[in-house]
Amino acid sequence: MSSLRQLQLETSWGQLNLVGGSRAGDGTLILLPQLHLALDAGRAHRALPPMTTVLVSHGHMDHLGGIAYWASQRHLQSMGPARLIVPHQIAPGVRELLATHARLEGGRPYDLELLSVSAGDVRPLRRDMELAFFETDHWVPTLGSRLVWRRQHLLPALGDLPGEEIARRRRAGEIVTEELSTHLLAYCADSGPGIFEAGPEVLASEVLLIECSFFRPVDRERAARYGHMHIEDVLTHIERLGCRHLVMLHPSRRHRLREVERILDERLRPLLDCSLRHLMIDWD
Repeated sequence: MSSLRQLQLETSWGQLNLVGGSRAGDGTLILLPQLHLALDAGRAHRALPPMTTVLVSHGHMDHLGGIAYWASQRHLQSMGPARLIVPHQIAPGVRELLATHARLEGGRPYDLELLSVSAGDVRPLRRDMELAFFETDHWVPTLGSRLVWRRQHLLPALGDLPGEEIARRRRAGEIVTEELSTHLLAYCADSGPGIFEAGPEVLASEVLLIECSFFRPVDRERAARYGHMHIEDVLTHIERLGCRHLVMLHPSRRHRLREVERILDERLRPLLDCSLRHLMIDWD
């Protein structure tokens, strides 16, 4: 997976692998290969087609520029059906875009299901995982997404009973388990500082992915105008973060990555109680 960064993050679910890269204007592509899930597909990359679910947070090309490549490659390689989830405001345009690409390629429509979602909607990813969507603070309609892990756990009061007794009680209709849910990951997409009002289900997710586009004092007004985050916004609201891993995204092309990494190390890392990682890259 050349040119993509790779993170291995320890969570209560186990090691969660994130693969991708993010640069404002150039593309944001974030893959969770274990779950066959992409959080935005802003670039065409050979690691993208195996993803069977792709989310699009909003209509900017640096976040959806890879979806036609993804759909086309899955069709070409007979990889089977897939699912594309987009905000309801852009669903008609995305549907038209994919239909146009399919016609240009001279083939039948791509084998994918297009789902439109709104803030507050929940969609299953697999039996033990679901995706929940929330509004972000960007200048166009944008949805962030949460990955929630749900599983059944034996009631603590029954923990000392033998298995045969637990099975007997279950057959008799007694409730012997409770559902546990974990906010495993939250992807905030493009957003200004309003995202810090999103609440603990977002900010206390074990893995929190947020953007930080600007780092110089002169860019404070630019960040506010376009609904992006400045490093001062993150520092101002740092006490609201309850995550285990903070992953930074989306630096402006006005900054060299070496400069960004230095500022994160000097100003942000010393104030955090969590690990600090990033998926910021310069695309080839």
